[in-house]
Amino acid sequence: MDIKSLTSEIKSSALALGFHAAGITSVEPFKMDEKRLEVWIDGGSVAGLQYMRDSREMRAKPLQLMPEARSILSLAVSYYNGEFDPLPQGHGRIARYAWGRDYHEVIPPRLDQVVKEAERIAGRGIQARCFTDAVPLLERAAGKRAGIGRAGLNTLLINDRFGSWIFLAEILWDLELTPDPRETRACLSANDCIRKCPTNALVAYRVDAGKCISYHTIENHGVIERSLRKRFGDWLYGCDVCQEVCPHNNRIERTDWTEFQPASGAGQSLSLLEVLDIPDEDHFQSRFAGTPLLRTGRRGLVRNACIVAANIRFEAAVPGISSLAEGDPDPVVRTHAVGALAEFSTQAHRATIEKALKDPADEVQAEAAAILAEAGSSGPTPTSTARD
Repeated sequence: MDIKSLTSEIKSSALALGFHAAGITSVEPFKMDEKRLEVWIDGGSVAGLQYMRDSREMRAKPLQLMPEARSILSLAVSYYNGEFDPLPQGHGRIARYAWGRDYHEVIPPRLDQVVKEAERIAGRGIQARCFTDAVPLLERAAGKRAGIGRAGLNTLLINDRFGSWIFLAEILWDLELTPDPRETRACLSANDCIRKCPTNALVAYRVDAGKCISYHTIENHGVIERSLRKRFGDWLYGCDVCQEVCPHNNRIERTDWTEFQPASGAGQSLSLLEVLDIPDEDHFQSRFAGTPLLRTGRRGLVRNACIVAANIRFEAAVPGISSLAEGDPDPVVRTHAVGALAEFSTQAHRATIEKALKDPADEVQAEAAAILAEAGSSGPTPTSTARD
């Protein structure tokens, strides 16, 4: 079979297995994208994503991942399941990509099927590496060069049929295939994603992770800067604003992958009372097994729930937040619980806030001191200052 026919049949088999877009690109380095990555990292926009710093030297070089590779099959899967239902009282929103099962678990078995089909079509065994967001490769650069989408101003890859609501996956293999034309069209956005980002995290084709709601609610496992918290609104996990306002995402059809339906995972939102009541990591792991929410850990999700409860003034959460402020074993949770109480009323919760000045954790003390300073009284000296 000639290379052109082989390429066509393999791409068709991937689509038949459920993938929504398929394109071929070479294993040559992504030189322009590597330069953009360096500017992003060196410019300080990487925030706490240390793995991006650690792997910067190989992300644009596919052959460092698999020296035997001769081409890359770039694939996309839509996860779009429509708009949010009306948010129940006392709930926090979950970004659409996390409504269902964890794509890291769902997509790889189908990638294995693609390889098996390719072996059948090629009539030989194939050396291959399959992955989805699991190795240091510039996936969006691969997708763009394989022709499955254009670069969006919001930094996401945008497919003509499914917009930016897509997961990306790749197969590096020792098959010599015909590359598809790279996507060269510009983003059609009128800068809505940039103008409407709640934290001003976006400039054209670049995101400042240190300001991004998705970064903080998912990747940041520490204390979130106080000035950013109010801008999170009711986003408990992730944020979809830059995609919701994107003109490329108008009239997008829903995914046919049942694994990404809300009924298959955590759903569109979570009760803040339920989250605040999660007692420990074991209960958290059991409750959210198989979903993307595991990424935050119990600390991150409870911390986020404190922020959202304060933002939406959900008074029913105050007793639970008070208990966390005074007795939770995690200092990050205590910090954010103290901060949330102050958003409801510094005066009403002054005793708890002043008690936090003597907390064994420096971050809790600092939170309480900042709150009282803003209220016009610094209160007792934090114990960490006394130790110093």
